[in-house]
Amino acid sequence: MSNNTVKISWFGIILIIVGVVMLLDKFQVINISFSSIFWPLMMLVGIIAVGRGYNQNRRGKIFWGTVLFMYALFFFLRSSDYFEVYSHTFFPATFLIFGIAFFMMYLSNMKDWPLLIPAVVLAAAGSLFILNEYGYIYDWEVWDVIRLYWPVILILFGVAILLRRRYTVNSNKPISGTVPPPNVGS
Repeated sequence: MSNNTVKISWFGIILIIVGVVMLLDKFQVINISFSSIFWPLMMLVGIIAVGRGYNQNRRGKIFWGTVLFMYALFFFLRSSDYFEVYSHTFFPATFLIFGIAFFMMYLSNMKDWPLLIPAVVLAAAGSLFILNEYGYIYDWEVWDVIRLYWPVILILFGVAILLRRRYTVNSNKPISGTVPPPNVGS
């Protein structure tokens, strides 16, 4: 049985569709704004990448698919008339987006709990900065919290490194009372 299947590049198809829609818009055949097509399309590409990442157990696809989806969602909401998203919230949103991406990687393998530390730290920092940008909390409150509690981040990373090393060392030991498997070929 031969494997003569032809693989289709979905990214190539997406580029063709976007190009045709933009060309039809330029010739005024249809009237569609770029942001109403491009950002939802990028959200779809991100969701597909995340789904494939979970299906193939590839954390890189999960992480970058989540980042693509979240940035596309940010720019889509920014371009819509229904939500007021300021352009200067891009930097705080980046913290939140990467925190969510780390959390999505954690969901792919819940035994890899040290991923929760950057997820929580980045999401919390991004949330504080966004709440500050929209006037729910004040600058001095955010910076006082960060100035006072930033050593907690060091402590959490240190504990995660120690426990991660302990977890990997203990997972290589045979369970007591069992016979280790024989060495094949020696």
